[in-house]
Amino acid sequence: MKETLIKFARLEEKHLEMVMGWRVKPDITRYMFTDVEYDLDKQRRWFHKISGDDTYRYWIIYFRDIPIGLVNLAAIDRVNRRCTAGYYIGELEYRSLGALIPPFLYNYVFHVMEFRKIYGEVIAGNENILKLHALHGFRQVGVYRDHVFRDRRFHDVVLIELLAESWLAQKRYQRDLAHFE
Repeated sequence: MKETLIKFARLEEKHLEMVMGWRVKPDITRYMFTDVEYDLDKQRRWFHKISGDDTYRYWIIYFRDIPIGLVNLAAIDRVNRRCTAGYYIGELEYRSLGALIPPFLYNYVFHVMEFRKIYGEVIAGNENILKLHALHGFRQVGVYRDHVFRDRRFHDVVLIELLAESWLAQKRYQRDLAHFE
């Protein structure tokens, strides 16, 4: 495995205050499906819930040993070999690294976990993320109309998927490997 400056450490309770600080930032929550309030007790309850559920995995993203964001897999379905994936860069000065993160995660899902598909939902209007997903081989498979109520109005949600064979055919990303604790 090629040595990388990016590492992924399992989310632990000691990270919760930092993650909560990232998650409530308006520029982070803008394209998420839910808003959260700064409440560490709720954050701890959420953490204990996901920690005991093997359909979720969360990691802190480190760049040069500095925590810069969060990445996750959810709806992990080992029978059908599929999951959803998400991430955000919480530290503003490292946002330019955001486009580098997905290939590490996708290689983990397709090479290590040997899954067949990553699928997801993106709030319409999040054009940068939709373009990034398209660059990585995701295809749009549909749209839920008026699906999410945020900011006093309904938003459409774009449905996307990335199949293993589409990802693995893109040789340029296959060297982007990292250790996931």
